[in-house]
Amino acid sequence: MNKKEKKKHRMSGYTFKRKVAPWCILAPPIFFTLWLKYYPIISAFFISLFKYDPINPPGHFVGLKNYQDMFQMDFYWQSWKNTLIFLLLQLAMCFFIPLIQALLLNELQRLQKGLTTLYILPALIPTSVNVIIWRWIWHPDYGVANQIVKFFGGEPQAWLSDPELVKFCIIFPGVLGGGLTVLLYLSAIQGISGDILESAALDGCTGFSRITKIILPNISFMVFIQLIMCVITTMQLLDAPYMYASGGPSGASTTQGIFIYQAFNQDLNYGRGSAASIVLLIVTALLTMVQMHFEKSERE
Repeated sequence: MNKKEKKKHRMSGYTFKRKVAPWCILAPPIFFTLWLKYYPIISAFFISLFKYDPINPPGHFVGLKNYQDMFQMDFYWQSWKNTLIFLLLQLAMCFFIPLIQALLLNELQRLQKGLTTLYILPALIPTSVNVIIWRWIWHPDYGVANQIVKFFGGEPQAWLSDPELVKFCIIFPGVLGGGLTVLLYLSAIQGISGDILESAALDGCTGFSRITKIILPNISFMVFIQLIMCVITTMQLLDAPYMYASGGPSGASTTQGIFIYQAFNQDLNYGRGSAASIVLLIVTALLTMVQMHFEKSERE
């Protein structure tokens, strides 16, 4: 084999490795993603078409009857109403707080690292512990919330036992902000090119104008990502409402997540639970697609 043939052989070997090596690395995660993510979705849709019998699966085929029966349940539509109210409260009360915190942190010349650490520490507290603390705060007899209300001359409230207040009480702890979202926003802000900021300063763009015209447009991608994550996580909300009030009182805090959980674990109706899961998946996917469409339109 002459030099030209050897070189050609080496190049073909390099090209083969370059094409095959990425697939060898990606094959295991792709396989586990399909197995652990997409296979359960297909299984859920399959189960939703049956009056599922776990002893003799899959049971009796009923087609779309599980969906029809579910759509006729008032409790199902109430859980959708609660989920959408939780989403509106989350966006109104909690979505912009971390962004404001990150903007203020970015303006600090001193103590920035220390304050950043203080913001991230609450994220280390388990959700269950956080709920215990806030259940004590909302307690109608000896809770801090009613003590504050009494101090200002107001009437004590039942808080978590009041259908009109329970959603507010569940979302309000998020008003304090903090956590990883602040760090993500702060990293995005600090990633803006210094040349852009210097040019803006030379053109007289300072103060609030610097934030609205320079910083926010340059981190819009991060704001958009966090908005999508906020919508997705709130639509799937389960743990906080369940630990605060178990979906009560009178179903006032029952979300789609709790409805699905109860269908599986209390009613043992796997067909209805799977049907509700599929509908929730479709609605969440549609909302995400609409958000992505608007974001694409704004960029163009």
